[in-house]
Amino acid sequence: MDSQDRVNLKMGAKRQVLDHYKFYVLLSILWLALWWIGDTMYTRDVNLIARINEASSNWSFNSLFSFAGLFFIVASMMHMGTQLTMIDLDRATADMDNPIQRSFALFDKGQYFLGWLFICILVGIFTFLWSLLLFFPGIIKAYAYSQSFYIYRDAYDRGENITALEAITRSREMMNGYKSFLFIMDLSFILWFILGGITFGLAFLFVMPYYDLARAKFYNQLVWRQTENQSHVMDDADNRDYAGSDDSDSTL
Repeated sequence: MDSQDRVNLKMGAKRQVLDHYKFYVLLSILWLALWWIGDTMYTRDVNLIARINEASSNWSFNSLFSFAGLFFIVASMMHMGTQLTMIDLDRATADMDNPIQRSFALFDKGQYFLGWLFICILVGIFTFLWSLLLFFPGIIKAYAYSQSFYIYRDAYDRGENITALEAITRSREMMNGYKSFLFIMDLSFILWFILGGITFGLAFLFVMPYYDLARAKFYNQLVWRQTENQSHVMDDADNRDYAGSDDSDSTL
């Protein structure tokens, strides 16, 4: 992929969101609302604790068991549901109906949720360990593991027995040569994220569907390229086998 591919992914995502804006807003609004509530509660709790006493022995307890963390976790689950839906929409395997219901896609099958949970835990551990070396190795590995759950979901739907660790390994292999592409594409959204901040989150009703759909298209492109490469390898192998059989026939 090159810079033109990046432009095409973003243009396609923006056009699709603008053409079906109401659907994408309703698809994303639940997780955005939960994240906003969690962020508001977290800010309130931190300010309250700071006013009471910075050295309070209750600080760790309050921050660890704050309801804000629960809202963040649920928002992350809903966010993954919207991302799965966007991948399916880009593949034309899902219809643009029932957007609120589709945001619960992570819970369509119990194995989806369990896979997501184990992958999040493992990716968090691996990224943290790499970050102990330096900050940048952690970022690199975070991008290498970024497609893990999408790969897991696709493999499970094909009937494959795949573990969370295998999905992470496949993601790392799939992202070889594409980590910088995705990193640069993410950087290109910085001004959009700033716009979301200065509008007190209102702009995120457009920015996040736009960003998530661009990433969904990126994943689908990776899958398509991988499939094409595998088919070319198989064709080359068949051609070599055919040529070998011709040589043996001529010898006979």
